[in-house]
Amino acid sequence: MAPTTSPAIGLIAEGWQADGLSRLLTQKQPELRLFVGAKAVEQAPRGLQLLIWILAEELEPAQLQHELKLWRQRLGSAPLLLVLAARRRYSQELLLRLPAEGLLEAPSSEALLKAVNLLLAGGRVVQLVEVAPAPEPAPQGLGAWLLRSGLEQIDAEAEALQQWLSRQPRQGLSAWVAAGRLRELAMARQVLLILWGQHPPQPSPAVARAEQSQQKRTGAVEIVLADRGGLAVLQSLEERLALACAALGESNGGQLLALEALTNERRAALFEALLSEFRQLVQRLQQSLAGSTAAGEQQNLWADQQPLLRERALQALVGAYTQLPRDGELLPLGQALVSGAQLQQEDPELPDLLPSLRALLEGRPLLVDGQLLAPDEPRALLHLQLLLSNWVVRNAELIARQLLEACSGWPELRRTLLLPSLLPTRELERLRNQINSRERWQTLFERPVAIYESRRLFYGLDQGLIQPTTVLEPRDGELRQLSWWQQAITLLLEARDALAPQVLLLLNRLGTLMVLLLTRVVGRAIGLIGRGILQGLGRGLQNAPISSERP
Repeated sequence: MAPTTSPAIGLIAEGWQADGLSRLLTQKQPELRLFVGAKAVEQAPRGLQLLIWILAEELEPAQLQHELKLWRQRLGSAPLLLVLAARRRYSQELLLRLPAEGLLEAPSSEALLKAVNLLLAGGRVVQLVEVAPAPEPAPQGLGAWLLRSGLEQIDAEAEALQQWLSRQPRQGLSAWVAAGRLRELAMARQVLLILWGQHPPQPSPAVARAEQSQQKRTGAVEIVLADRGGLAVLQSLEERLALACAALGESNGGQLLALEALTNERRAALFEALLSEFRQLVQRLQQSLAGSTAAGEQQNLWADQQPLLRERALQALVGAYTQLPRDGELLPLGQALVSGAQLQQEDPELPDLLPSLRALLEGRPLLVDGQLLAPDEPRALLHLQLLLSNWVVRNAELIARQLLEACSGWPELRRTLLLPSLLPTRELERLRNQINSRERWQTLFERPVAIYESRRLFYGLDQGLIQPTTVLEPRDGELRQLSWWQQAITLLLEARDALAPQVLLLLNRLGTLMVLLLTRVVGRAIGLIGRGILQGLGRGLQNAPISSERP
């Protein structure tokens, strides 16, 4: 709702929070009409432009949802800003589902004023800070001290070996011995944990820090939309993704091998080129929608533009006028790479992005987790960001694989594109063979299993990392399109699921039969034999002469 000359704002707060925020708002914007307190808000005249609710004490999640639902019914279309002092019992999923246009956690005065102005102008703002997981209490006692001391020594030696391996080339006898020593330390750590009764083994401090940082990243959300329209949402997504691509650092996930082989500068430039081509493609789609183009023609336009988009991104990556020697001859790098690359093949695990783009451009709601949501809803926005980042990452991986193919026959190209560790021909060919083997395994086994289990792997960009995320979604159409071998894999899984209860029942019955045989038959037989032996010994003792008697 557009702000009037004298906007009316309701404020629900207590004590010094109500006094401080009232004074701050009246000082910055004297024309505001401020109604403080729940009763004052209820008695305020109609036409309230904004309601600010500062939650001093955390309510029960069900009670909070109920209260917000009641306020939403009273406010109508007016925005609602919920301010949290700290988040302890509320999960991120719960907060993103709340019916509030504004959601701030422990904000500063500047952030609060900016959010108020943004909501009065018809925008949306969600800012949730990072939440560190609560540390588990450390065990006490002599055993716990000995366990911690041993683990610290093992981890210190393992970290020193890892640092040494990072500085040395991963080849030769010394590297082989160091890798063996790392395996020995890992086994010693597990044995130590088992001996002290801590099973299953806890992760090492390095793994624990990585898990903690992963939990932090899932707890931080920042969404700022000046306009809640579809085009504004798409522009905001592109800006957020551009910032995420620019902040990418070294990748060591081991899943996108071709993309991780590129230098950081080339990888960032590739992402930037794909985003630029994506913006141009969205403009063409917008023009086709304005011209009332049929849905089939839009689908054909999207499908036909994908290979051309990758070709232009590849040319933008290396430069239109860059030349590089090959076999003693200077060749235009972009033209040579595009002519030798096979960019027509699509990634089978890449979902279709066009329906979501059409919904954004046409201003229609999006289907997210079985619910129709407006594009500016936090859950819809995060879902769109995941779709778009997955599209960028998977297309970059396709282009990176073609670059590796070109580098195998063009030694001068390796110095400009690949990491220094891949300059040797042996290392490059080893990486290519590993990529081909993994692709065959994914095609023959992992992809049919994922389709049958309705799983899809997405790659998101967040805080300088490429983070894989598994999402459950129906994939029955893809299941019917699998080859006979892939369908045989799914049939084996179905047979295993069908026979597992029967096999388990058979094993239970066999176990019961074995217990019956051992206790009732074998046990009684052994008991009877033992009783006979004892009776024989007793009779022998009774018939034996006493030592005092003489024969």
